[in-house]
Amino acid sequence: MNSLFAQLFVSLQTRIATTVPGIQGILPEMGQTEIYTSIPAIWPCVFIDFNNVTFTEILNQGQRANGELQLRLVYYVLAADGLTFTDTNTVLEYYDVETKLHEALQGWSSNGINPLSRIRVSTEVRSDAFRVRTLTYSLDFEEYPAMPANPVARPQLELS
Repeated sequence: MNSLFAQLFVSLQTRIATTVPGIQGILPEMGQTEIYTSIPAIWPCVFIDFNNVTFTEILNQGQRANGELQLRLVYYVLAADGLTFTDTNTVLEYYDVETKLHEALQGWSSNGINPLSRIRVSTEVRSDAFRVRTLTYSLDFEEYPAMPANPVARPQLELS
């Protein structure tokens, strides 16, 4: 994988899976909670995305990137019967999972990114059976193009 975002996703997936065992699924954000046709049994789960990334030029054809890492922590709020809401103790456990997720990521760094720093937490307003807490972290890194394995030799400049 040459994509820094792909490498970062895999690193985040590993970090979350090993430090926050209460999270059942760690997936790339693809609008799953908006286009679902059935309810998978992976709650709570985290959907990961990289948003609002801007780039500025730096030396050696590199770019400095600043943006946001967004983690959508999703719970299914109905009990197993599909009719009643999840009990209070389960909801409190979800808040503990959120805290553990933050503790696993605050100050964490991988693949050349600067340490993550939480900048926002919000709750999505929804009209379905999902509760979504969105944790947003600042994302800063530098990226340089891969150098070719066999650079092309440049002809010598002839001065007459």
